[in-house]
Formats: sequence, structure tokens, C-alpha cells
Amino acid sequence: MSTTIIANNVVHNDHHREIHIDARGAEVTDIVKSCMAEDITPDTIPSQDLFKYIHPTVTDENEKVKIHREVQNLVQHFPLSEICRYMRQMYKEKRVYLNVKSEAMFEELHRLGLPDASTPGYSLKNFLNFFNVND
Repeated sequence: MSTTIIANNVVHNDHHREIHIDARGAEVTDIVKSCMAEDITPDTIPSQDLFKYIHPTVTDENEKVKIHREVQNLVQHFPLSEICRYMRQMYKEKRVYLNVKSEAMFEELHRLGLPDASTPGYSLKNFLNFFNVND
């Protein structure tokens, strides 16, 4: 299966499904969740490979894998501004905790598929402009 996501006039392609996003009418939450595979199990991803900043109150293994997949899809398909906004939303919902050291969070997002810093718009400096836990 293939997914083509058109967000903010940028086309992101992965697999074979096409999703058109009207930035005014769609929420990032719905878009990220619609990109996720339906068959998520704890066996899919080893626990040491999960997103490192899943909130400690999340104890269900299925929920941890689900959060990992959401973050992974988010970093692979959206610009930094949307990634940071969605991460703050997940932080408020106590699904993730945001590391005080922004560089560590930036490295973790790179591990999950964030484009490298040489890609325009994905530098550490740009990340620090959007990443603010106190919003």
C-alpha cells in the first residue's frame, strides 16, 4: 500500500494510498492517525526501539506502540512547525513527555525518520524556534 500526503502544497509519498489535506479543514491529529497501519501490536516494534519519551503513566504496551507509530508518521510526513505543535498537544494529553534538553529530542526525532539537518527547514536552529514546552 502507498500513501501520498499533500499538506501545505507539499507532496509526501509513502506506499500507495492518497490523502489530500486541506490545511484549513483538517486537523493534524486525524491525518497522522489515518496514516497509521491498523494492525499494531507490541510484537511489531521491540521495546528498546520505541520512542524514548513516552510518558511514564502510559503502561499499556499497545498504547506505547501506537504513540511510537504516531510520532514516527508525524516526523516522516510533516514540517517542523506541525511536528512541534502536535508534540505539545501529546504532552498536554500526558502521552509523551518533552525533554528539557531540546537537542536530545531533536536527535530522537531524527532516529524516527526526521529529515537530516541539511534539508531546508529541518535544522536544529529551526527546531529550537518551534520547540517550546511552555506554550
